[in-house]
Amino acid sequence: MDYWQAYQRNIGLFTGEQQQRLRDAKIFVAGVGGVGGNEAATLARFGVGKMVVMDPGVFDAPDMNRQFGAMASTLGENKAAATARLLRDINPFLEVEALEYAPQDDAALAARMAGCTLAIDAIDYAGFDYKARFARVARSLGLLNVTAPIPGFGALMMIFAPGGMLLEEFYQAPADPAEWPAYRLPMDRVLGEERYAHIVRSFLAKERGYLTTCAGAAALNGGLVATEVALIVTGLRPREEIVVAPRVTYVDILSRVFEVYTV
Repeated sequence: MDYWQAYQRNIGLFTGEQQQRLRDAKIFVAGVGGVGGNEAATLARFGVGKMVVMDPGVFDAPDMNRQFGAMASTLGENKAAATARLLRDINPFLEVEALEYAPQDDAALAARMAGCTLAIDAIDYAGFDYKARFARVARSLGLLNVTAPIPGFGALMMIFAPGGMLLEEFYQAPADPAEWPAYRLPMDRVLGEERYAHIVRSFLAKERGYLTTCAGAAALNGGLVATEVALIVTGLRPREEIVVAPRVTYVDILSRVFEVYTV
């Protein structure tokens, strides 16, 4: 088996030159739990050639309802290490680096992100401080930063362009960064009253420490984000047609909605 044999079914949707762009791409995925793991796995099947996966967490039982790498055999194992092993099995041509920790200063994170084609923020939504750091470093390197939570039965994709709206501005974060670790993202404002507001309210009220979701939404997210990334990398999605913040893309299976709107 060689690379072109493994990904021959992509040809027709992509040209050989576009597939080579996927092979040459290096994607940084921060967080490989409910959304990042599915995104990374789908990108591996697209034939992406290099990936960095970062996650200091370990798999536990509540992860098994939606997280790609959460299995009976991986419980208690670091998420980045376990996911990297699975990704290599999916795509034996993939060069994948597993970061089992999150670099705690901009320079260290930038060193790991250097040379990447695009960044994906799949960092837990319970805290804002590291998301802000990740966005800041991606921006400094001129990278698009894609992030997509999965409330309910849907997926909400946001893309932050290097010269566009700041993450802090989009989420209306406090002016004082010291308040960011405890800041709860205003998903009720981002989603709007009609889009799973009751689920978001319980999260914001700290009745739950998570946004309620399921395997279907996680799989939907993996397809949505990874396909958008593949379209951007190959050039099938021209830069001027990318939906960037404050505009967002929302897909919901229960209500059968696909929409682009401005927050």
